Parts: sequence; structure tokens; C-alpha cells
Amino acid sequence: LGLGVLSIIGFFVFDAYTTLTASVAEHPIASTALAALLSGFVACFSYLSFREWRGYKQINKAIDDGQTIASLTGEDSIETVDKVLKRHGSRFTSSSYAAHCFAIYQKQLHNDMSAKERLGLYHDTVLNAVQQKAQKVLNKESITAGSLAFISPNNLIQTFAVMWISFRTIRRMAKIYGLRPGTIGNWKLLGVLAQNIAAQGVFDLATDEVANQIGGSLSAKFMENSAEAVAAGALNVRLGKALMKLLK
Repeated sequence: LGLGVLSIIGFFVFDAYTTLTASVAEHPIASTALAALLSGFVACFSYLSFREWRGYKQINKAIDDGQTIASLTGEDSIETVDKVLKRHGSRFTSSSYAAHCFAIYQKQLHNDMSAKERLGLYHDTVLNAVQQKAQKVLNKESITAGSLAFISPNNLIQTFAVMWISFRTIRRMAKIYGLRPGTIGNWKLLGVLAQNIAAQGVFDLATDEVANQIGGSLSAKFMENSAEAVAAGALNVRLGKALMKLLK
């Protein structure tokens, strides 16, 4: 799919380029202006593609770091522990909550600490603190998802609302973990997101059928919206838990 999209864009850019080079002699001003717009599009698309690739690589590195830190249990070498933890902390973006926790860890670090004490301090001040912060943000985002589902006038708007709040949840939680907030993360999360949207659609059909069986009363509409709100909140929690499990 990615190669197909790139092929279409490549043919579009090539066709535009050949058209501009053929008409530059007759229409120099218009051709120059269009060439500038085309150059801007290519530059922006290349930059966004690079950001997505960098974000994907960054999340994979974060997953590898988590496994490496977990393997440090029982390690007696202070140099090895410091090397792994500093490398992990260097990946955090400067404005993230994880970077703030890492700065606290560095302030509380003393030279006379053993490798086990350093690792325990890192778990308390960075890893556990980030997990707790991510859980708080997930709870707020799930409440927002349920509220949007409750007030949505129809299923189409509700689906778009679930998609938007899901992407926002991924972005905000990724920022807490110190990852680039401009990327949507790993393909595993996209799979969970797609499953959530599909589950929400099936649940919408079920609640609509139940409401039709009960009747079009106000109480039936309230029950339908309430059930959809609970489902939307639960699905958003599922998405957040997948992200937390992936980056823990």
C-alpha cells in the first residue's frame, strides 16, 4: 500500500515537472510560480515522511530500551547500568514528562549508590512515575471519549469523534513517554485503533436495533447514548492500555 501511494505521488510529481519544463518558455511567470508550489509540496511531504520514519524508529528503540532495562535486574556493574539508563533518558524529548522525571532522577543520583540502588531509583522516579501519569491522562481521555459519544447526534459523527480522540490519546500518551508527539506510533497501535473503530460500529448497530425494539422514546435514546458512551470509553482504555503495555 505504501509503495502504491508513493508511486501515485511520484507519477504526479513527474508529470507536473515535465509539464512545467515544456511550458516554461511560453509562460515563464506562471511556470515559475507553479514550480515553487511543487517544490514546496515535495519538501513538505519529504519532511513529514521523515518525521513518520523517525517516530517509528524511535518507538522501536523505546521498546528495545524497555526490554534492556528489564534485563538489568541483578546487574552489579555500575557502568553498565548508567550506560543503559543514560541512553534511555537521552531519547526523551525535552518538553516531555519523561524528561522531567529523568532530570529528577539525575538530581537524586549519588556516586556512592550501587547498581541495584541506581536501578531502583530509576524505576521509582522515572518508569513508575511515567506509568502513573500515563494512567491519569488515559482516564481523562476515556471520559472525553465517552462524553463525545454520548452527545454525538448520529453514528457517523460518533465514529469520527472516536477516531479523533483515539489519535489524540496516542499523541498525548506518547508525549508523556518522551516520544515525538507528531507520530502516531507503532503499527500495533493502528491495529488496535482499527479494531476499536470496528467494534464501535458494531456496537452502534446493536444499540440502534435495541432502541428500535424499545421504541423512539426519550428514555430509549438516553439508554442508547449511555451505552455507546460506556463502550467508547472502554475502547479508548483498551487503546491506552495497549500503548502502556508496549512502552512499559
